[in-house]
Amino acid sequence: MTKEDFREPFGNISLGLSDEHGNEVDLKCSIGEPKQTTKIQHEKIALPEGNTAYIHCTATGAPQPVIRWITPGGIQLTSSQFVTGHNLIVFPNGTLHIEGLGLENAGTYECSASNGVASSRRTVTLSIKRNLFTLFSKARITLSSPQITDVAYGSMLLLNCVATGNPDPRIIWRTPSKKLVDAQYSFDPRIKVFSNGSIIIQSMTDKDSGDYLCVARNKMGDDYVLLGVNVLTRPAKIEQKLQQSSQEVVYGGDLKVDCVASGVPNPEISWALPDGTMVNLAKQRDSLSRGRSRRYVVFENGTLYFNDVGMPEEGDYTCYAMNQLGKDEMKIRVKVKAATSPPQIQNKEQQIIRVFYGETIKLMCNAKGEPMPVTTWISPTKRVISPALDKYQVLDDGTLVVLKVQRFDGGNYTCLARNSAGQDHKVIRLEVLLTPPTINGFSGTLSAINVTAVQDQWKLVDCVAKGNPTPRIMWVLPGNVILPAPYFSNRVTVHQNGTLEFQSLKRADSGRLACIARNEEGEIRFFVNLNVKDVAKKPQSRVHKTDRLPLTVGKDMILNCSFDDIPVTHITWVLPNGTPLLSNARFSKFFHRSDGSLIIGNPTISESGMYRCMWHISEGLVEYLVTLYPGRKPEINNRYNSPVSVMNGETLFLHCLTNSKPLILTWTLPNGIVLNRLQRAGRYAVLHNGTLIVQQVSVYDQGSYICHVANEYGTSLHSISVIVLTFPPQITNALPSVSYAKRGVAIQLNCVASGIPKVEVAWETPDKTRLVVSAQPRLFGNKYLHPQGSLIIQNPTQGDAGTYRCTASNAIGTDSKTTFLNVF
Repeated sequence: MTKEDFREPFGNISLGLSDEHGNEVDLKCSIGEPKQTTKIQHEKIALPEGNTAYIHCTATGAPQPVIRWITPGGIQLTSSQFVTGHNLIVFPNGTLHIEGLGLENAGTYECSASNGVASSRRTVTLSIKRNLFTLFSKARITLSSPQITDVAYGSMLLLNCVATGNPDPRIIWRTPSKKLVDAQYSFDPRIKVFSNGSIIIQSMTDKDSGDYLCVARNKMGDDYVLLGVNVLTRPAKIEQKLQQSSQEVVYGGDLKVDCVASGVPNPEISWALPDGTMVNLAKQRDSLSRGRSRRYVVFENGTLYFNDVGMPEEGDYTCYAMNQLGKDEMKIRVKVKAATSPPQIQNKEQQIIRVFYGETIKLMCNAKGEPMPVTTWISPTKRVISPALDKYQVLDDGTLVVLKVQRFDGGNYTCLARNSAGQDHKVIRLEVLLTPPTINGFSGTLSAINVTAVQDQWKLVDCVAKGNPTPRIMWVLPGNVILPAPYFSNRVTVHQNGTLEFQSLKRADSGRLACIARNEEGEIRFFVNLNVKDVAKKPQSRVHKTDRLPLTVGKDMILNCSFDDIPVTHITWVLPNGTPLLSNARFSKFFHRSDGSLIIGNPTISESGMYRCMWHISEGLVEYLVTLYPGRKPEINNRYNSPVSVMNGETLFLHCLTNSKPLILTWTLPNGIVLNRLQRAGRYAVLHNGTLIVQQVSVYDQGSYICHVANEYGTSLHSISVIVLTFPPQITNALPSVSYAKRGVAIQLNCVASGIPKVEVAWETPDKTRLVVSAQPRLFGNKYLHPQGSLIIQNPTQGDAGTYRCTASNAIGTDSKTTFLNVF
């Protein structure tokens, strides 16, 4: 078989080129014979840039030959094959189609046809003619990320979008929120577009999920691609629920309840207190109230903390963890253990205290325990004593003050001291001392006395009654006429001491008189048979002189009654009770001296009244009247009608001015301490004029101050309510939630606080170290604490990063601010 035998059956290859105008170049080569039947084995052709080219390559033969194309870039193409990212395609008939000729399409193309017998090839060199119009091309996206991308919540997203064109296209991204970003502008610091068109988003959230549109744009045209992004998240979930179903804490100790939650995004932790109050980290930072929730602290990790636990903190605490995908909760029952120190009352043995009727008594009940016991008093009638009653006062130390003791105040008083650990009690028996009344020094059954008087003259009938309490006196005259003491009329007078005086007796006054003295302890009666006689001549009388003198209790007094024209032997002194005293006569405390003067030794209030010095002249009876009036009890002139306000730390002045100089002046402080005049005790002092001075007032000085003044005639009390003005702490400068420090460069965290009393400022570092601000600068490692509250971190490192909390506190409350320090 010769070469010609192979050539004819299998035919030949026709290879040609044509442009979009139909100009065609045919290339033919024989199959089965290495020698080409056409003379053109290689051809060169030039086409304008931007046109469409059709390069034909047809072949015949048996079996049917397979046509392959090799591009200048080395890419092999077969029938119906398309190369992604290129503008080349081979039609089923073997024609190579090139869309939009560009400079990159220039080069040598090789077409090969082969079957099981032989193969043949032909080459075409294609050159591109450039013109002014084809120098520019519209933007075209040549490379991008997958159409759907899944990314975890909080992680970083990177999307690629590579475009070509002339001039160089500009890449613009449209986010799911319909906002545009590019390499020059971004509305969100998390989003950045690079110069190559790629976009990066830090810390993905659920709001970043959606369609991202990449637009490539130049003046020749636009191209775009739509890319979908799914943000993967997890609902909030609280871990270790079973291990924390209940918790027990000691009274007065610290309560710490953990709530560890996970989720994507990070869940927000909040706590529900037993009373229903909600607390969380955000509310804790913003709240300025002094409510109960401010006593709780919620840390960044969700832990709930509270110190000095009391019984109100017992109950169910519920932790809520919530993010955008769900909510979880955990309930913890907190039980408060009772304190190990039950109340103990000092001097607990039963006591008997005796007090005179009308006096004021203090019943002591000093109790100790942990926590501090609450004192309650039970009266003899088994009722709880309320301090609001005018009868009683309960001091801060538990002392019970019973004012103006009456007979019904006697009995057993029970002091109860209670706290959460138990209770204790103490019984004090109060006995009120009473004495039955006596008349003229006699008690029991008194026999009647006979008294004779002259008509139209004056007469005194004594009825001196004594007892405790002071008896009430009344006279019953004939005709059942009742006259109480004191009683005054034109003719009959009943003096305060019980003496009955008739100014001008009548025959009708004759009869049986009765003097009755009564008090809470009993009653006594004194009877007088009065016989009024007639006289032939009525003597004349006149008052020669009258005087009023104050009675000086405890100091002897002399009443003079001597005149040059009066013989002293004819002078008679008549006491207020009607008893006459002749010259050189003595009666009880009284002595009528021979010179006519009357001496009263060690007088008391009972010696007050009218004293008569009497003598006779030819015209009748002449009298010198001296009235001794009892002194007045001291009265407090200045009265505080409203509470006295004083600023914490200032000096308090409380005045107690009286109308006379009292013998006794004392102050009773709110804590029960009693200070006398000219006495000093620490911050307290009582001046000569009775003014109480309290220096450096604190909230513990708030309460009632009682001024007590007394002399021999009585006592006066005045209670003054004092309010100490205070202000809770407040941090006046707002710390930023996040602070930034450069490694090695010092940073200052300011914390300025105000409040009354003086505020103590302290810092808590990330390692839970507590740094307290003092009057002098202090250095703790690389941390410098300024007296004004600023914390300066020198040469900060990554180990100094974390949460810093500034706390301002005083006796009223606390305030705190936190900042998270980043060191870069």
